[in-house]
Amino acid sequence: MLFYRNYIELCNINTNMANIVLDSFEKQAGPKYKDYFTYGDLRLDLKLDQLQNEVAFSNLFTMDVRGSYDLDAIKNSIRNLFTSFPGDKLLNPEFGINLNQFLFKPCSKTTAASIGELINREIRKQEPRVKADKISVEAVTQLNQYNITLLLSVPFINNNNAIEFKALLNSTGVQFYS
Repeated sequence: MLFYRNYIELCNINTNMANIVLDSFEKQAGPKYKDYFTYGDLRLDLKLDQLQNEVAFSNLFTMDVRGSYDLDAIKNSIRNLFTSFPGDKLLNPEFGINLNQFLFKPCSKTTAASIGELINREIRKQEPRVKADKISVEAVTQLNQYNITLLLSVPFINNNNAIEFKALLNSTGVQFYS
């Protein structure tokens, strides 16, 4: 400790730190993002959007990545879940549903039931914001593909809107068409 004190005195280091106040980082009065939305996420297309500055009486607009909120944010999350494979996200290696494991199995009702069970299990585990009301997987044996229909509800948002997804699983992967 004595060495440290002597070193500071020898180097003439000022140990009194100054307080820096930046007025531009103070919280502004008025409604904020979280007052309007329960959930938020970035749009998957990463397109820019014009946003009005939150400073009072400001007509300044800035460009920022477009966001999606509430039901749209949850829809993005579900699409990400279906189009990601476990291991794709380094910080969340279990995220994703590997539906490709079913692509080279015989197209049948049994395989369709297995796909439905996997989807139900993974949605409950990885997307706790939604409740799966209906999961339907239909095998189309002539085309060697599966039609997937999901009907999901969001209990934490005070509305009666259900989210419906229709997807196709074939040799090219999962494609959403509604």
